Amino acid sequence: MAKLILVHDGVNLRDYSLEKDRVSLGRKPENEIQLDDAAVSSTHVVFDRVESSYLDDHFDYYIEDQKSTNGTMVNGIGIERQLLKHGDVIQVGKHKFLFDSGTGELAETAIYLPDND
Repeated sequence: MAKLILVHDGVNLRDYSLEKDRVSLGRKPENEIQLDDAAVSSTHVVFDRVESSYLDDHFDYYIEDQKSTNGTMVNGIGIERQLLKHGDVIQVGKHKFLFDSGTGELAETAIYLPDND
């Protein structure tokens, strides 16, 4: 199961499960993940879980900034919406999260599809 790991100075502080199709993160208590931080918008980002179009019984996870005041960074780059990969570092306000896909890193495999001449 995919999760976000709140990290600080290399220490894992807390895990947040991404077991629902949509998980919101923000300052307000209505969010599944609530952060008490003035730099975090009311609803700062959402995480969407969608069925993988390539692998049966697997999900892809997207992060989408909700027009937050201070923006959202993935691996140091500001994003609007992005597919997450295992090991991505997400920054919201002063908080950093490590994305754990729950599957570990899958080996990359190249498949050769011959041309149909």
